[in-house]
Amino acid sequence: MEIDKEILKRCKKYDRASFSQLFHLYEKYLYNLCYGYTQNTSDAMDLVQEIYIKVFKNIKNFDENLPFHPWVRKISVNTCLNFKRDNRGNVMSLNSKYYDSEFEEEDRLAEDYNMEQEVVNRINNEVVKESIKKLTYDYRMVIMLRYYEDLSYDEIASVLDMPIGTVKTKIYRAKNVLKKSLEKKLEVKK
Repeated sequence: MEIDKEILKRCKKYDRASFSQLFHLYEKYLYNLCYGYTQNTSDAMDLVQEIYIKVFKNIKNFDENLPFHPWVRKISVNTCLNFKRDNRGNVMSLNSKYYDSEFEEEDRLAEDYNMEQEVVNRINNEVVKESIKKLTYDYRMVIMLRYYEDLSYDEIASVLDMPIGTVKTKIYRAKNVLKKSLEKKLEVKK
């Protein structure tokens, strides 16, 4: 998602119309991201508001020559992580609206559509999501950031405030746990 630099410049001058435009551009993305962490509509909406406040307060420090999306994503993920730390009793689970969009192709050509393959893909996606839900919080977090948020190891280390070696180890271990879980589930389904 690329934001017009003029909108960002106007936001840096605290232009209300530009902030409203920015809000509408990121509203769905931020809500789905926050809901994925909280699995609660009210909490997700509160977090989106908190993120917008942080963006509003810090937009003057943003360099409009840099991409905007990673900056907002980092603020968002950090806000969600802080929320999870403060509310450890809550269990994070996956939000099908957020993750299904990652797996579905919206613009299919009619001749390429294969119903049988679509069914197999959806079943496999559900099996993967169920396996990810069962990972420990630490493993689930690094998998989500790496494969759903498409962050690099360096970015994950920065967001989670841990050494890059720890991030790589957690991802490696999480993938092994997932592999074993998926092998068991797929073996049963065959």
